[in-house]
Amino acid sequence: MIEIPKLKELLISENFRKRTPMYIGAKDINLLDGFLNGIFYALQAYDIEEEWLFEGFHEWVADYYNFGPTSFGWKDKDIILKECDGEVALAADIFFKLYDLFRADKQKN
Repeated sequence: MIEIPKLKELLISENFRKRTPMYIGAKDINLLDGFLNGIFYALQAYDIEEEWLFEGFHEWVADYYNFGPTSFGWKDKDIILKECDGEVALAADIFFKLYDLFRADKQKN
C-alpha cells in the first residue's frame, strides 16, 4: 500500500516549495489556491480526517498587512497578490513564507 503524504507534510516540504510548478503546472498563487481547494474538496468528499491547517490564516494575513477587517476571500491569496503587485510567482513564494510565520505564531500560542 502506498502511503499518501499529509497536506501538512506537503506544505512544509522543500521539494514541493522548490518544485511547485512540477506539482501544479506553474509557480502561480492562483494555481496554488486551486490546488489547495482541490485537496480540501477531496478530503471532504471522501470523509478523510486531516488537521485544518489554515484556521485563522486569513485573519492573520490581513493583520500582518494591516488590512483590518476585510472581505477578501482565502483569499489571503488576494491580499498577498495585491501586496506583490500582481506578480503571481512572487506571491506563491510569499505565501509559503507567511504560512511558516503563521505556523510559528500558532505554536507560540
